[in-house]
Amino acid sequence: MEWGAVQLEALAIFALVYALIVLRRVGRHKVEVWMAMLIGAMLFLGLGLMSLDDAVAAINSNVMLFLVGMFLVVEVMVQTGLLQFLAVKFIRAAKGPSRMLLLVIIFVGVASAFLVNDAVVLVMTPIVIAACSLVGARKVPYLIAVALSSNIGSALTPIGNPQNVLIKIESGIGTLGFMGKMAVPVALGLAAEYLMLRAIYRKDMKGRFESSLPEAEENLTSRAGAYAVGAIAAAAVIGFVASDLTGWPIALTALAGGSAALLISGDRRRAVKGIDWGTIVFFASMFVVMAAVERSGLVAGLIEPFSSTLFAGGWQSVASIFGLSAAVSQVTSNVPFVAIMLPVFRAAAADPGQWLALAAGSTLAGNLTLLGAAANVIVLEAAESRGETFSFTEFLKAGLPTGLVTMAIAGAFLAMVG
Repeated sequence: MEWGAVQLEALAIFALVYALIVLRRVGRHKVEVWMAMLIGAMLFLGLGLMSLDDAVAAINSNVMLFLVGMFLVVEVMVQTGLLQFLAVKFIRAAKGPSRMLLLVIIFVGVASAFLVNDAVVLVMTPIVIAACSLVGARKVPYLIAVALSSNIGSALTPIGNPQNVLIKIESGIGTLGFMGKMAVPVALGLAAEYLMLRAIYRKDMKGRFESSLPEAEENLTSRAGAYAVGAIAAAAVIGFVASDLTGWPIALTALAGGSAALLISGDRRRAVKGIDWGTIVFFASMFVVMAAVERSGLVAGLIEPFSSTLFAGGWQSVASIFGLSAAVSQVTSNVPFVAIMLPVFRAAAADPGQWLALAAGSTLAGNLTLLGAAANVIVLEAAESRGETFSFTEFLKAGLPTGLVTMAIAGAFLAMVG
């Protein structure tokens, strides 16, 4: 790869964005994740490295509409008290911090396998925050568990996350065949995550919950409204699962659910204000930044060292694909990374094992850093909209070892089964 002015400018802008996200502060001024990404997008546009038309075209409208729809559903769940009701039920089942961590990991992991993991974390983040608030538990371990579990669990099926859906469509891998190869790595990965988080946050895992809890039903401000929005949420979930059969995009399903929830809302203006607009700005800006980085040739430069072994076959392909996923997903996030790799794999006539390695590698690499997967940022933004947060380094402390261990487990297993 030849380094010219365009590549150097793109690298400098991306380094600035990454630094702002890591540091989160400039002097006395706090810099939110969405603001850092917006600054990057504006620099690419302002310096002429990307045209406004290209920037608009780069924004994935399906993702944006999906998020708006799900935010509306969650906000109406809060208005009716359904979210708080679920939080109390959740804690009564947990009884203690260690068991609650296990329940979060199992529930989020399983749900993310059969739903879209971004939707799962969007719903679970406020539930976990509410649950921790009721008993005075530290929230960070459970918030990070939501993010990590959603990525690990979603690796089980070809409908668990957007990148797997793209790979399924392109490769034609069957759902049962996909699950058969990934069941063992995902189960072992979730178990490893629990053991590692319990060790990392061992001081937060001691004792039992002593707080007296209200009856769950006391949180319902509108029983009829809670039933209605619960039914809407369930219908949206069914729509996500059945999207392959119905042909309905998941964005349309989410937007239909959000519109229905808005109709039954007692305060529609509040529901619209409750949309986490910071997350919306982050994703719109991220699509622009990643498109500009890809156009500059930086991504092609990262792929080049792996090109000779990507399709060599056997363990070499698995190791190379996993290594490339680990490197590039931290730059582009895993969904854009897979989108970039699709034509490369198509041109090389990749076999099912190589497609599966791409799905597993890109998904599990999402846990290495905060920017590795969209689900991580959704958890952070949803938490910050409710007054909670965690830093880039806090996520790295748990995500890096968990990501490396789960990638090692999956890589070894896929190399053995072929």
